[in-house]
Amino acid sequence: MGAIINFVDRVVMENNNLVMHKLANLYCVINTDSTPNKAEQITEYVRAYIEIRSHKMTQYLFVTNLENKKIMIGYLYLYKHNPNIDW
Repeated sequence: MGAIINFVDRVVMENNNLVMHKLANLYCVINTDSTPNKAEQITEYVRAYIEIRSHKMTQYLFVTNLENKKIMIGYLYLYKHNPNIDW
């Protein structure tokens, strides 16, 4: 399993003084390993420009606790753009 939508770590947001926007409705999140996320609920998002090689797009990133990751690009973005990524 994996993420369907995009996420960004709260620490990244705070360290870079990026502007976060409040969500109208709270969003409950479960980690990709099916455990509850430590943040419990997502309350904020950011609009961000994402560029992976020639694939460029403004996306919504939901702010949460990703622990050892800075950003998580979701399935919907990957499906649409199908970027060639050297894993």
